[in-house]
Amino acid sequence: MSDAFDALADADVHGSDAFVVDDAHATVAFGEQTDPPGEPAAADASPEEAVRVLGTPYLLSRFEFAARESLRGRLPEGTGVVGRGASVSHLAPVAVGGRVELSTTLVGVDRPGLSFACRAERDDGTAVATGDLTFRVVDRDRFRAEVARQRE
Repeated sequence: MSDAFDALADADVHGSDAFVVDDAHATVAFGEQTDPPGEPAAADASPEEAVRVLGTPYLLSRFEFAARESLRGRLPEGTGVVGRGASVSHLAPVAVGGRVELSTTLVGVDRPGLSFACRAERDDGTAVATGDLTFRVVDRDRFRAEVARQRE
C-alpha cells in the first residue's frame, strides 16, 4: 500500500458537489422538531419563530460523498475508505431552496489515514460551513467479514 499512499500524498485530490436544500435536508432552528421529535432548546421560543435551514447530518453526508468520489481509482485494489472522524462548523444559514456548492481537498496522508478539508458556500459566495474529515483505508474483504461476524 505504500506506493498508493505516496502517490496520494503527491496528488492534487479535490472533490466537489452542489445541491439545493429541500425539506429533507433541513433541520428546525428555534422550533419543535418532528424527526427526530424534540422541543426547542430555548424555552421561550414560540412556534412562529421556527425556521428550516440546512442541517448538519445532510451537509456532512455531502462532504463525505465528495471526498470519497475524489478518491475513486486512487486506492489500492481491494481497499476502500471508512469514516474515522468528522467535524463541521456552520458559518451562515442556508434556507430551504438555497443552493450550496461544496469542495473537499485532501490535506493529509498518514498511513492508513486520509484527511480532508471541506468548504461549503451559497450561490452568492458566502461561506456557510467548513469541515474536516478523516478516513481510514481498509481491506474491504476483512472489513465486510468483521461486519458479518457481528450479525452472527
